[in-house]
Amino acid sequence: MVRARDAQDTWGHTPLAERVKCLLGAAREMLQRRQEVMQLVEQEIGKVHAEALFTEALGPLDAVKGWASVLRPALARRKVRLNPLGFPGKRAQVEAVPRGVIAIIAPWNFPVAGLYRSVFPALMSGNAIVLKPSEYSPRSSGWFAELLAAHLPAGLVQVAHGDGAVGAALLEARPDACVFTGSPATGRKVSIRCAELGIPCSAEMGGKDPAIVLADCDLERTVAGITHWALCNAGQACGAIEIAYVERSIADAFVARMAEVWKELRAGTDVAPLANARQLAVVREHIDDALARGATAVSGGAPLGQGLGFAPTLLDRCDDTMSVVRDETFGPVLAVVRVEGPAEAIRAANQLRYGLGASIWTADLARGQRLAERLDYGVVSVNNHSFTGAVPSLPWSGTRATGFGVANSALALSTFVRPRAVVVDRRKDLELYWMPYDETLVELGDVLADLQQNRLGRAWKLPGLIRRRMRALRAFFRRRRSGEVG
Repeated sequence: MVRARDAQDTWGHTPLAERVKCLLGAAREMLQRRQEVMQLVEQEIGKVHAEALFTEALGPLDAVKGWASVLRPALARRKVRLNPLGFPGKRAQVEAVPRGVIAIIAPWNFPVAGLYRSVFPALMSGNAIVLKPSEYSPRSSGWFAELLAAHLPAGLVQVAHGDGAVGAALLEARPDACVFTGSPATGRKVSIRCAELGIPCSAEMGGKDPAIVLADCDLERTVAGITHWALCNAGQACGAIEIAYVERSIADAFVARMAEVWKELRAGTDVAPLANARQLAVVREHIDDALARGATAVSGGAPLGQGLGFAPTLLDRCDDTMSVVRDETFGPVLAVVRVEGPAEAIRAANQLRYGLGASIWTADLARGQRLAERLDYGVVSVNNHSFTGAVPSLPWSGTRATGFGVANSALALSTFVRPRAVVVDRRKDLELYWMPYDETLVELGDVLADLQQNRLGRAWKLPGLIRRRMRALRAFFRRRRSGEVG
């Protein structure tokens, strides 16, 4: 933390253009060396090759450029007009000041790309960072931090490896802000401790994303889209689709087509294994609970032999008594809930524990957008799903148990910068409202109040009141200088 603070003092005063140039250099090298990180994420958390390429390795340069476009206007000094009657002779501006050192407690599911929306804006805003990667993916995140540090002033990027105890110790070192991504249980602890220590905290604590499938949807595209967003990264994503609310009139066709597609997917090529044994246990528990409560496993439902592979599992006729509908599964499982229509689906979706992302699948785009406005979620899509997590200009946020943190867009910058108002007074004479208080000041205040309300009956008294008030102030300060008062 000390080294980070020392480095930040200079970095925070470096022009934005120079900071962007440094990060662009790092991103270009990451892109050139992408095979290295692809191999690491495949080894550490089991990503399939295509996902290691597209979800982890290809994005750093686009991310830096995107953040630069967001930050240039957001960090620019902004002039503020002051009322010349109430504040004569003064000018003001608001500027964004880096907070200092940002603690970033990161998850394992996207150990490189998941850092783009916290590390890049934190550094570009003029901060230093201390990164606590997940203990499940230390080499992948460490690779990212090492390449980044090589293009930046020494000490600006620090890494603290370890488990939750290291994260707790990091907070006790009093960073100037914290970004957390992870489970609700840990996120609540982090948020509470940050509040106790007076540390601004942005926390994203999971999701249980629903897709609402309407009867008029393009069935082939809907099945393909929901398949991708349910099974990408083996469903181990906060923005994965975990529930499909399907209109009853097309539910049979939807389930049948989905089952056909899922049975063609290849383990290890299309669908990754789970990242760790703990997640495998959660997936099995949710499936067993659903089957015991009356759900039907249309495809999958069991591990793929040895290791952490798990067959993509489509569960039909689910309901809200089941863990697979209530709680975050974080695995290659989709629960199908049959509904009478969009009103029932929206009502059910808005009662879910989490509120990160949701989507509506329909051929009627205008209707889809109207329905989207009724969903109490941070990100709502029509005929697609959570790709916006990789777009720096669009906010990524949620409601309910997902937490109140915001990633991406200028709306996320309150974690990385604070506002500072700078006011310059050009006047050399005294202010009308300065002490000592007297009847002239009170009468002047009454006239100013009338002017604000367009009551001009006493406005003619204003010049005389000002002159008398100024004479009284000058006389008071002459007496003070001569020792006659105070």
